[in-house]
Amino acid sequence: MKNTKKKRVLYNNSMFMIYVIYSACTCICIILVYGYWLDSKIQSRINGKVWKLPATVYSRIITLAPCMPYTKTDIISLLRNIRYRQVTHLMYSGEFTVHAHSIEMIRRPFDFPDKKEGIIHARLIFTKNHLMEIKNLENNHNVGVLRLDPCLITLLHSPHGEQRLFMKRYSFPQPLVNILINTEDRHFYHHSGINFYSIFRAFLVNISAGHTIQGGSTLTQQLVKNLFLTNQRSLWRKANEAYMAIILDARYQKDRILELYLNEVYLGQVGNNQIHGFPLASLYYFGRPVDELSFDQQALLVGMVKGASIYHPWRNPEAVLRRRNLLLRLLKQQNIINEERYLILSARPLGVSLKGGLIPPQPAFIQLVCTELHNNLSHQKQDLSGMKIFTTLDPSSQDAAEKSIKEGMSTLRHKQNIEDLEGAMIVADRLTGEIHAMVGDSNPKCIRYHGILQTPHAIGSLAQTAIYLTAFNTPNTYHFNNWIVDSPLEPPQSNHKIWRPQNNAQVVNDEVMLIDAFINSMHTPTVNLGLKLGLMPIIDTWEKLGAPKKQLQPISSILLGALNLTPLEVTQIFQIISNSGNRVQLTSLCTVISDNGTILYQSLPHITRVITPQSAYLTLYGMQKVVAQGSERELGALYPEANLAGKAGATNHLADNWFAGVDGREVTITWVGHDNNKSDKSYSVYSAMQIYKRYLEKHTPWSLILTLPEDIALMPIDTSGRFICGNDMITSYIPIWTTNRSLLCQNKTKNKQHNQHSITNRLSGILGYFIHKIT
Repeated sequence: MKNTKKKRVLYNNSMFMIYVIYSACTCICIILVYGYWLDSKIQSRINGKVWKLPATVYSRIITLAPCMPYTKTDIISLLRNIRYRQVTHLMYSGEFTVHAHSIEMIRRPFDFPDKKEGIIHARLIFTKNHLMEIKNLENNHNVGVLRLDPCLITLLHSPHGEQRLFMKRYSFPQPLVNILINTEDRHFYHHSGINFYSIFRAFLVNISAGHTIQGGSTLTQQLVKNLFLTNQRSLWRKANEAYMAIILDARYQKDRILELYLNEVYLGQVGNNQIHGFPLASLYYFGRPVDELSFDQQALLVGMVKGASIYHPWRNPEAVLRRRNLLLRLLKQQNIINEERYLILSARPLGVSLKGGLIPPQPAFIQLVCTELHNNLSHQKQDLSGMKIFTTLDPSSQDAAEKSIKEGMSTLRHKQNIEDLEGAMIVADRLTGEIHAMVGDSNPKCIRYHGILQTPHAIGSLAQTAIYLTAFNTPNTYHFNNWIVDSPLEPPQSNHKIWRPQNNAQVVNDEVMLIDAFINSMHTPTVNLGLKLGLMPIIDTWEKLGAPKKQLQPISSILLGALNLTPLEVTQIFQIISNSGNRVQLTSLCTVISDNGTILYQSLPHITRVITPQSAYLTLYGMQKVVAQGSERELGALYPEANLAGKAGATNHLADNWFAGVDGREVTITWVGHDNNKSDKSYSVYSAMQIYKRYLEKHTPWSLILTLPEDIALMPIDTSGRFICGNDMITSYIPIWTTNRSLLCQNKTKNKQHNQHSITNRLSGILGYFIHKIT
């Protein structure tokens, strides 16, 4: 009996042990299988695309070369706009110093579309108003071309509102890494993903406090939580976090884990966008790359890891300052920095950028970029994630345009007490069609792309340009010294209304010389000229310039601006005129590169000749005379060496006011008016020109040097417009499109009597115009 009972006990004990062993083995198997599943989950993400990175959008790549007409002031402004810092002594990339006749700089390394370039220590030497020499100070050799790294202007298509810039581990500054490890996870390189000592210490502190005040998570655990788990507080989530941290640590090298953490850590929020990673946070809060931060700035960012919502430099600067100095004190206690350096660094202010100053949005320009991306890439790739997009935006031009519109419109509104007055500006390279700047609202940060820049507005007296282009295209009939009728007229209208075009100066003559009518923007002779040319040839000219056919109606009022065009269309028209009649499609894109380095799109300008170079030259020459001698001579007096070309345009009731300005580099279109086309005579017809003048004050114009096309000859004329081919007194020259100069000289006496009679009209007309302007 006893033996049976003993056997039963032994049997029960053995069964219990078997059950325990079986249960343990089952648990181990479950844990191992679960671990295998977690491992596959971790590898699936880490070995693939960890993040769906936003597309990075850059400004244009500016190339400097000797003998370019850049002044020292221009380069200083340019460097500041691409976020270089002026210092006394050069130490880091992204810095420059200014001397009497030179600028010394350290060009940042950058991965350009064609190749990667490293740091270049260069000196730019200036003579008068030109960049004369570029010297590489590392080898003391002269440089033929120096490319400046473009600046980041925005991020596109960031999923779930996250913004992130990815950097490799070796690109992070070692001091930043040291601060992070010494303050957040001192045993990072020694533990296996979790630190039991830290966990136990945190457990005791939290038990003593009665609530959670300290965490024991390692950097690896924090990374796991951010990448794979939620912020839910539970034992199950904590167990998963620890298990996955161990697996992650066993699977990957420490530097790979650290690389992921440095790019993943949450460091605040701006609007709807979350800022992840030190590279982007550095740009947002300090306006410079992370490898150019000072030690105290690096400590500030590391201090935000503790709680980016609490230690946010824009919302709680006092708390951030205390947190930064606490970290500096810990580093001093650990002998990372000495007492003297601690005192210097802790005394510094935060030094953060103004909110929103880092990546200033250019909403009008970026919307155009998005439109072009859709048109050019929709058949290749819909997902923009990870792309590098190089645009045509010139930071200096954009900054000058934004300030000019903002200041100019504020002045106009205050002076005339007009609250709903709006303004817009587009700046484009006259030869390549690249858009350098675009502002679509008196508040440049406001999204008004479709409101103003894409809305047609009446072009007013800008329409005169097409009339003169058409006239110049008939060289056997019309030259600058032709006399045209200036008598009042009432052209027939389709609606039977009476229309009487009048000159701005209210002065009417029998006749006026064509060049005077052009220079002084005289309406009556211009309409007479247009009627004589015929409406259909002028409409044909508009079609060649790219005006929409639906806007072109064969009615006489089209001669003085009964034509609605968008600012982009007007910019394209004057790009053609300023480029010898060659049309180059306006564009905001240069190059688009995929996340694997493949070039998806590259802008290759397609040049199409739409008008003759001779008629384009004569029109542009006339526009130069407008600025030098005519209604816009104020600009000519301010910039006599720039040889600017310009043309103002206004509708009858000043619902729309335009100015087209051309220098040696850019064509600039400025519009001022009411977005609802409301008439308003309370502001000047030269309001748009005044804003363009502000733009030139902030962005030095290049000299516009015209080259004579084939069959254009400079012919001497006297004050009555006669060609002077003998020994007569020469007073001026005008360009004439002719293949036979001698024939013009033979005909010089034919109209002598007529011209002698008309000189009185010419002088009286000009005198009347200036009297009107003065009064």
